[in-house]
Amino acid sequence: MPRTTLAPASSTVPPAAPVETPAAPRRWEAIAAALRDDIAAGRFAPGARLPNESALAERFGVNRHTLRQAMQALAREGFVKVLHGSGTYVRELVLDYALRRRTRLTDSLAGIGERARRELLDCAIEPAGDWARALGVGARTTVEILRTRASVRGRPIGISTAAFPCPRLAGMAEAFAAAGSITGALARLGVADYTRQRSSIACRLPTQAEADALARPAAQPVLVVSYTNVDAAGVAVEAGITLFAADAVQLTVEADAPDADAA
Repeated sequence: MPRTTLAPASSTVPPAAPVETPAAPRRWEAIAAALRDDIAAGRFAPGARLPNESALAERFGVNRHTLRQAMQALAREGFVKVLHGSGTYVRELVLDYALRRRTRLTDSLAGIGERARRELLDCAIEPAGDWARALGVGARTTVEILRTRASVRGRPIGISTAAFPCPRLAGMAEAFAAAGSITGALARLGVADYTRQRSSIACRLPTQAEADALARPAAQPVLVVSYTNVDAAGVAVEAGITLFAADAVQLTVEADAPDADAA
């Protein structure tokens, strides 16, 4: 009997859809990102002149046209300024931060066309300890501690450590992550408004860890603002300390508003 060969049954499983991979950044975008990181990390200080076109083109292995696209992007974003016949310089970042009864960092920056990015560095639940007096609570009362950093144009300008009384303001870390700001986080937890009860301003050298967080040398002084914020009933909702990079922030206290606001 002749042998019959059966063809294999065709599969009913549809072919897998091709996997889409994100498009790689264009060369000039990658160069702009690298230089932006250099500026943010302090490798090019404010006011410093960037290497000339030939040196940068050699560093990145591109032609001058591609390099100029990257520089134009950085200039539009406010990271550099181009002085024809002189070179390209890192823009000076000196921000006026007015300490008044009801002023937020976001509002101060918006007034000069800048915007801050706030990030949560660390959080913890601890006994109030040294924060107790400013918050008006017992030393063993639980508080939530948030450590945050503010950056403008990708460059750190300040780091803050703030304590919030529990149980009233338990969950500040989650609220901050959702809102992106202390003001927004407090609003989420029922504090619609707050004002500054007390501020003190000092100056000192940072620790190495503080300098690293600010991307500054440890030999460069920082401005230290210690503060307490209260709700509409005068009850403390936040006590904190903010360290500002002295080369980036200028503090002013307005005569008609002696009480300062949140850092």
